[in-house]
Amino acid sequence: MPKLRYSVAVSLDGFIAPPDGSVDWLTPYLAGVDFAALLAGFGGIITGRASYDHAATLHGWDFPGWVTAVMTHRPIANPPPGITAFTDPHAALAHVTAHTQTGDIWLFGGGITATTFLAAGLLDEIELAIMPVLLGHGLPLFAATPKPTSLTLLSASTSPNGAQTQIYAVAQAN
Repeated sequence: MPKLRYSVAVSLDGFIAPPDGSVDWLTPYLAGVDFAALLAGFGGIITGRASYDHAATLHGWDFPGWVTAVMTHRPIANPPPGITAFTDPHAALAHVTAHTQTGDIWLFGGGITATTFLAAGLLDEIELAIMPVLLGHGLPLFAATPKPTSLTLLSASTSPNGAQTQIYAVAQAN
């Protein structure tokens, strides 16, 4: 059974992007990042509508062949193959899990979607690439946590550029 992993870059002050959703702030920290290795661990994607729209607008949807659930209340006009809209997190996860052949499921973003899956008890791991920068304001890592949630540190490392990677298991309520 694949795990649902919220794998995301975040500023030291807790933002995944400036208010406009741009990713330019990450450029100084990307040297040496092996995106192919990161992506090799995933076989499906769950994303929020704003993250999907932003990524698709930048350069088209970059994950052809991957089953993708987009959390939205609005229809998606002419979605690429493999893209399905959902409002219910349980249904989205069941759909992506059923169609993921290898790897885990990437919770691609953003903070509202991450909070939805956390509140539903569906999030297995939180993988943070903490960048040594303060954005001051922007899109938060989580919209709000509905209740205190215990995490267990699985691993931590620091790259030569000062970014830290921290991976946490999410405690599931019984």
